[in-house]
Amino acid sequence: MKLAYLFLVLILLFFCSENYTGEVSFKSCKIKYDVLDENKEHKSDNQYIVGNQWRFESAKQELALCLCEKYLQNPDKEIKDKILEIYHDDFEYYRREINFKPVGFDSILKNRKEIFDYRILVD
Repeated sequence: MKLAYLFLVLILLFFCSENYTGEVSFKSCKIKYDVLDENKEHKSDNQYIVGNQWRFESAKQELALCLCEKYLQNPDKEIKDKILEIYHDDFEYYRREINFKPVGFDSILKNRKEIFDYRILVD
């Protein structure tokens, strides 16, 4: 009987938890990120809140880095296409420099750590 109560409590904790996880993945690369409750995200007075869109875009940048590493190990057209898709995405927070000239795929691979830098810096 105690085991049943313990199981019920664990289920309630799991479903009542406010920690949600999102995921972006492609082939063997999988990036998980925390997702905020939208009501709390929009009610926050903190102007430096890292919102869901920012977290999603950061995860996609990190996914692109993982895919670049996979491509370098084993070139694959589908992986290359996905990297280019992420590179050309219209991000809200991770915009490419306005004067950033389109570069070839080899240059994207070579400069992947700078191009797909997913770290978020807040002053």
